[in-house]
Amino acid sequence: MTQMGGLDWYQRASLLGQSKQRGGDTSRWFVPKLRELDLHKGQKLRLLDVGALSCLNYAKERAWIDVTPIDLNSQEPGIYQQDFLDIKPPSATLPNSKVEDNKDTEDSTTSNSHLFRVPFDVVCLSLVVNFIGDPVKRGDMLRQAAQLLVPNGYLFLVLPLSCVTNSRYLNDDHFLAIMTHLGFTQLFSHHTAKLAYYVYKLTSQRKIAEKDHKFSKRLIHPGAGRNNFSIVV
Repeated sequence: MTQMGGLDWYQRASLLGQSKQRGGDTSRWFVPKLRELDLHKGQKLRLLDVGALSCLNYAKERAWIDVTPIDLNSQEPGIYQQDFLDIKPPSATLPNSKVEDNKDTEDSTTSNSHLFRVPFDVVCLSLVVNFIGDPVKRGDMLRQAAQLLVPNGYLFLVLPLSCVTNSRYLNDDHFLAIMTHLGFTQLFSHHTAKLAYYVYKLTSQRKIAEKDHKFSKRLIHPGAGRNNFSIVV
């Protein structure tokens, strides 16, 4: 990737990939699922879009979705430059008023801290977990998503299909076990020719120790011709 131009090249190529000519962005699959869950009714949803390549992904749904798009290397003025793992999780069990009362205790090292004082209804990790090279940090991203959600909040996650169908260390069943361990219940899963889509609901908020590593890197499918993608939690 460095030889091809690094992170900036990757993001520009991914933006091209979001065009209608290249199949569109993954939010177009996710939005009908939100409607199917009747989440387009009632209170407006707070959605954190991690690794956002466009601030317009949910523009058509602005009447019922309030989007906070973030990325490590923002390519648009409407996307906040922010490391997802550096966000200090709010207390999802406190009423919003009490969360606001704790402003002075927040990490003041980032100018974006005001965006994360209240938990989100939805967190989107679309084609970002696979971009992290460290399997432990991939697990940290999933744990962080749980900590940033309200009780019974939703996680939308997209991986390249080969991560779950052609890995030595991960398949759909193993991935489901990891997500269940983190307190998620799988609502939807869908495979296309290149991508694996998942929607989860946070049904348990058990505190998961960062170093418990119950799910270590364990060989599931030996043999040549497979990749080494794994997630450690």
